Amino acid sequence: MAFSTKNSSLPVVFFMLLLAWGDCIVVRINNNIGQGTKLTVRCQSGDDDLGKHVIPPGGEWDFTFSSNWRPWPWRSSTLFHCSFSWGREFKRFDIYDATRDRGCEDCKWSISPDGPCGDMITPNVCSLCYSWPEHLA
Repeated sequence: MAFSTKNSSLPVVFFMLLLAWGDCIVVRINNNIGQGTKLTVRCQSGDDDLGKHVIPPGGEWDFTFSSNWRPWPWRSSTLFHCSFSWGREFKRFDIYDATRDRGCEDCKWSISPDGPCGDMITPNVCSLCYSWPEHLA
């Protein structure tokens, strides 16, 4: 079967491929709780449950995904939220929010008792730190 430029389904196929294609994103989570404390992490999105992971003191765990990219990237809706527990503490945080983290392809988070800090804009230069939300504590 020969390929024809007169095939009217070509634009539809191209558009569907464009919608399915996304950026490869890496989210790295570092245990900065201190005092030799293990950090238990469970991350989920609307589509995926990455399960529980125990990060040793000073250790790191990461996951990779493809964002649900759209031709208008500010409209991407990818969201991963995580729960963090250590000792008697239990916290939650949106570890990747496409609206907030647009342009981040290697998103590094350091988790401390005070809250998460992310090196996402300029790694090792500019950190964005957040306090743990009180209503989710």
